[in-house]
Amino acid sequence: MLTNHSSKYELIVPEHGQIHLKSGEGITFVCPDKNYLVLTNSNFTYATCIQGTNLKIFRSTYNFDSFLCSKSIRGSVQKTKERCGNRNGEIINIGYKVTKRYFKPLISVCYDEKNGKTLYSQHVIHGEEVAYTSKFKERPGFSTDGLAKDVSANLAYKRAYQKSTFSSLLGSSREAEQYINTKSYLSRGHLSPDADFLFASSQLTSYFYINTCPQWQSINGGNWVRLESAVRRVADKYQSTFLIVTGTHDVLELPDVNDNPTEMYLVSKHKLPVPKFVWKIMLDEDSGKGIAFVSLNNPFVEEITEDEQLCSDICEKYGWGSKYYSDFSKGYIYCCEVNELRETIDTIPTLNVNGILRA
Repeated sequence: MLTNHSSKYELIVPEHGQIHLKSGEGITFVCPDKNYLVLTNSNFTYATCIQGTNLKIFRSTYNFDSFLCSKSIRGSVQKTKERCGNRNGEIINIGYKVTKRYFKPLISVCYDEKNGKTLYSQHVIHGEEVAYTSKFKERPGFSTDGLAKDVSANLAYKRAYQKSTFSSLLGSSREAEQYINTKSYLSRGHLSPDADFLFASSQLTSYFYINTCPQWQSINGGNWVRLESAVRRVADKYQSTFLIVTGTHDVLELPDVNDNPTEMYLVSKHKLPVPKFVWKIMLDEDSGKGIAFVSLNNPFVEEITEDEQLCSDICEKYGWGSKYYSDFSKGYIYCCEVNELRETIDTIPTLNVNGILRA
């Protein structure tokens, strides 16, 4: 659903779970790509509010609930040629192609095609609408659109393929078995998570491989999901709009058969690296206050080294602490000042941060 009060269309954001229109006010329904509105057999339909939940299309009146697309809206990608990540990547938008000239992005991904990895993704959380988020249970397959041609992500995330790749890198199937088995494997870790989005249709746009990174399942389903929930909870508390930027840094090393540190990749020729760190930044667009989080993507260690502490940990000081975050098997997490972390990770985009965000 779009409004066009300005020179371009904007997605409608409900107010406390409801869309309010004045009598005579117009709204545009879009079913993008190879999709259409069932009522009109068109993918672009303008309707006018009459009263209550009734809208008019030409001379016919329909109830709001009858405005449905013929199938679920998945979204598509738009390559921009805009450089990002210290010029190591290109911005690829995930969203809706509204018209031939207008694409509405929901997620912007900084993708490094040369190395087959995503440097970061960014999206927005509307804090005032968190409590009204659609509870959508569909888990679609991931789209390969936007990926480098030589990155077979569908294959790379299969457990048997991971074990074979690790065996080759580490020099032994026995070594690989320590990391890849029925209980331990690399999952498609969402960068911009589906649960951060309000509508079911927008939640589906998160299911693109370019919006993921190889993350250990014990971490993805452990402390990382706890952090994502904490971010939404704080957004709900502040009732304001937040920019969320989530990215990867460095390459995870594991000891090979000769105990040599070995960089881990899921695709040959050093493509689709397993990140050593996954980070997230939360920035209040109203106050400018922000905070950064760092997750060590290694559930096999029991302590953090000095090199792995990328900043001074401020979790406890600003109310973000959790008794779970020190559990390495579930993903060790600490908190940073945004600008301090950016001094270490030069692919983080420039952000106007004014103070530290309390939980």
